[in-house]
Order: sequence, then structure tokens, then C-alpha cells
Amino acid sequence: MRKFKSSMVLSVLGGFLAVNLLMFIGVAKAKSVEIKLSSALAPGSCLELAADKFKELVEKSSGGEITVVRYPSGELYDPKGEIEAVARGNIAMGVLHVAYVGGRSPILEFISSFGAQGCWDDPEHYYRFIDQAEIKEIANREFRDKLNAELLAMLPYGLAMVGNTKHPIKKVEDFKGLKLRTSGSAQANMYRALEVIPTEMSSGEVYMGLQRGTIDGATSGPARWYLSKWYEVCPYLTQDYSVPYLTFWLAINSSIWDGLSPSHQNILKNAAKEVQVWSRSYSVKETQQAYDKLAASKQVKEIIFFDKKEVARVTEIVKPVMRDLLVKRIGKENAEQLFSLLEQARQ
Repeated sequence: MRKFKSSMVLSVLGGFLAVNLLMFIGVAKAKSVEIKLSSALAPGSCLELAADKFKELVEKSSGGEITVVRYPSGELYDPKGEIEAVARGNIAMGVLHVAYVGGRSPILEFISSFGAQGCWDDPEHYYRFIDQAEIKEIANREFRDKLNAELLAMLPYGLAMVGNTKHPIKKVEDFKGLKLRTSGSAQANMYRALEVIPTEMSSGEVYMGLQRGTIDGATSGPARWYLSKWYEVCPYLTQDYSVPYLTFWLAINSSIWDGLSPSHQNILKNAAKEVQVWSRSYSVKETQQAYDKLAASKQVKEIIFFDKKEVARVTEIVKPVMRDLLVKRIGKENAEQLFSLLEQARQ
């Protein structure tokens, strides 16, 4: 009888332990998270490397609890489709394109520097602007409201460069009449003030557009000019001082974000902060390397850097135009708030 009772006790105890072991295994499995991260930039560019670094940091910090699956360089989506996919939750995360995010939110277009072209003193002025607590709060709110996403980091694309197939751009007057590939309505508005004819065209079409004369020139970062080989068919290059750095956005779908545990959210936030710092430093190095490689190319005839006088002339022409555009798009009160924060960031 005692043996029977002992057997029952052992059996019940064994069952209890088995159930708890299964529950423990279930909890352990529940902690495992997979996050898919898309990007659509040129292979080897700063933002592609930043996305790779984010994956590395998250997986290391989480001890394997979070796996980040990378889809680089437009493997899944083009830049416009990527934004739609993140907003709908078809993919968790993306390095979202400055121009297409700006198309959804004029406020974010302004914060990205795209909507305030010609209004900056230098890159440091721009970074002081976006590092203000008020700007971060505004950007976060816009992402939740307009893109159904949580903003994790503002990542620099790099300085801008304008190329021309016909002649070098050495002064403001040299812009007049150029058919220039631009991105987004704000940039088109800015260049229109310089008497350019803005032309919308995807980055994949630019090389052939330059080659065939569909466009006279294009604007993008030096790394894009080099990695996409646009310089082969566009021999005159000028640094575009109207843009200090363009901001791309590292963001995650709101529903997916809300479904993460607080500890996993913190891991993503910390990794994003580290990547943001890293990318600011790396983009400077990348830009200089691109300049060096472009200058060494036999196809590039000249790289022009405006003197201070021409930079000031560009600002004088375009700043009032960009202010008027913002007032028209978001109202006087909101526009004045953003321009006030822009002015506060000057030194």
C-alpha cells in the first residue's frame, strides 16, 4: 500500500515537473523574436552598412532572443514600396527614403533637411536642429500619425552633389534652364527658385536619362554618384551646399513595436542610438572617399566647390521660397515653430 502511494506521489510530482518544464520551454520560445529589416540603398553605402550594424548590435545585445533578418539594397521593395510595407506591417522595419517620407508629411520633409534646403549654415547647424528635444518629439508624433510607425533613428545619407552633362555649375546663373532630376516636391520647389526645370525620375533610371539627354543633370549624394556610376555619363560635378545632410529614417511598424516586450524595445532603441552616432561619423568618411574616387576618375572633368559668396547667394534666393512653401503646406503657426527651432540651432 505504501509502495502504491509512493508511486502515486512520484507520478503526480513527475507530471507536475513535466508540465512546468513544458511551460518553461513555451515561455523561452515566446521570448524569441524575428524582425525583418528592409533597405533600398546602393550596396556598400553608409545606410546599408548602418542597417547591417543595427542587426549585429541587436542580436548581440539580446543574446540571441532577437533575430534581425536583412533584406538589403531593394531586395524586397523599392523605396516607395518599402514605406508602404512598413506602414501596413508587411515588413517590420525599414530604412525609409527621405523623399517618400516627405511625401506623406511636410513636417518630416522639413526635419529631414529636404524641406528646408538652402536654410542651413553647415552640417553642424543641421545636427543641432534635429538633436533638439522638441524636434524629436515632433518627428515621433508625425511617424505615428502619418506612417503608423515608431521612429528609432535619424540616419544621414550624406552631403548632396549636383551633376551636369553640359557645363560646370560654378555660380547661381549656371543652374538656369537645366533639366535636373530632383526628388520630392520641396526639392523641386527649391531648384525651381534657381530657374531649374525639375524632373521626377527614379534612381534606377538616372544613368540612362543622363546618357540619352532626357535630363541634363541630377542631384544625389557623392556616394550614390560613385557607386551607381552616374559620373560616367555626367562629367561636371558640384557640391550642393543647399543640403547639409539628408536624413533617412530607421523605423518600425507601430503594431509590431507595441507587441515587443519593454526589454526588447530598449534593445532596439539602444542599438538605433549607437547606429545613429556611428553613421554620422562614417558618412563624413564615406563622402570624402567618394570625392577622392570621383576626382581620380578619367570621366569626371571637374568637381566644383562654391565659395562663400555663391553659397550666400543660393541661401538668399531660396530661403524665402522654402518658408512660403512650408506656411502653405502646414500653416503659419506650425511653420513658425519649425523655423524658430531652426534659428535657435544657429551659433
